[in-house]
Amino acid sequence: MPERITYELPLSERIRTFLRLEDLFEQMHHFSQHDGEWQNRAELGCLLDILSISGRTDLRNEITKEIERHTKSLVVFVQNPKVDRDKLEQSIEQLNQLKLKLMSTTGRIDQVIGQVDLLKCLAQRNSIPGGTCDFDLPAYHFWLNKPLAQRREAIHAWTGHLSPIRKAISLLLQFIRFSATPALKTAESGFYQQNLESAQPVQLLRVSLAINSEYFAEISGGKHRFTVRFMQPSEAERPSQTKDNVDFTLSICQL
Repeated sequence: MPERITYELPLSERIRTFLRLEDLFEQMHHFSQHDGEWQNRAELGCLLDILSISGRTDLRNEITKEIERHTKSLVVFVQNPKVDRDKLEQSIEQLNQLKLKLMSTTGRIDQVIGQVDLLKCLAQRNSIPGGTCDFDLPAYHFWLNKPLAQRREAIHAWTGHLSPIRKAISLLLQFIRFSATPALKTAESGFYQQNLESAQPVQLLRVSLAINSEYFAEISGGKHRFTVRFMQPSEAERPSQTKDNVDFTLSICQL
């Protein structure tokens, strides 16, 4: 179990989308490690959510732009003698390879829904609570009872084109998270506020607490400033801001 719990706030729509997709990819991977009807249902539910997000934005172009921005930022550090040049060049090469893979693919990321009737039916019923019951979609019930090898082969065919996207998002978020040096801060009476430098846009704010803390962090903000409130949960009432001084770790990620 980790010793600390981290709360994040994205400060751009692009990073917000990346974080949502990262979460869905991790869930989908978890469910893919287990065999069974319920795991397959959850895995395909994650897939449909990923395809839905991809269908609402030019995701491939957004990732490519972010890769190009990161590459330019990393190239600046090549001449810095304090930087591990081999690791830096390896990172730049990883980004370039992912960019080439993304650019080599064509068509809409969510086009598989239109190509596979089962996925189309699931997408239509997915927003209805309990809408994919056996009596609603007997074809789905039939598919879920096929041998594991056949189901895994089908899911791989439906998700294979997402691999470069998952790898790119994972690597980009890794660079962003590690771009900041964590700093110890204190929230007096559970409240902390700070202005942000406008010269370099901030992509992500991260607040870390001990895993056994009595509070959770509620972060809000924009381009110029942000606030952190440490809240105490309650089963019967709305969470309330603590009156205690709270020590925490703050990372302002602006690669």
